[in-house]
Amino acid sequence: MNNKKISFGFVLAAISTVLALVCAFLYQSVGQQDGLTVTLLILAAVVGACALVLAFVMGKEIANFVAAVHAVLLMAAIGVSIAPVVNDMGLVFAGLYQNDIISAYITFAIVACVAWLVSVVASFVGVSKKA
Repeated sequence: MNNKKISFGFVLAAISTVLALVCAFLYQSVGQQDGLTVTLLILAAVVGACALVLAFVMGKEIANFVAAVHAVLLMAAIGVSIAPVVNDMGLVFAGLYQNDIISAYITFAIVACVAWLVSVVASFVGVSKKA
């Protein structure tokens, strides 16, 4: 048996953790920001890294739970990030401003949603170090 292989869920958890950090950097370019969003994104990245470490140390049961917490934190960050830009979205949809006022947020939101989807799939597939 080859014990050096890692599972698909482990790779997905690693990708989601990196995407959470990318989201934290992308959110810095959004015009209307909320400090809680950045905090939740950094916390999600830390929890994702903890899930990866726990998969090596303790096994997959606790790592799967921590990966689910990672997904919840990412969804909370997405939810909290919407409120500051609602007014700008309304102005763009009404035709009063151009799309570039919310383009940075749209980029952030797409990457954040992809990170969340990947983390949900990782928590269901299972985060473990062996395939």
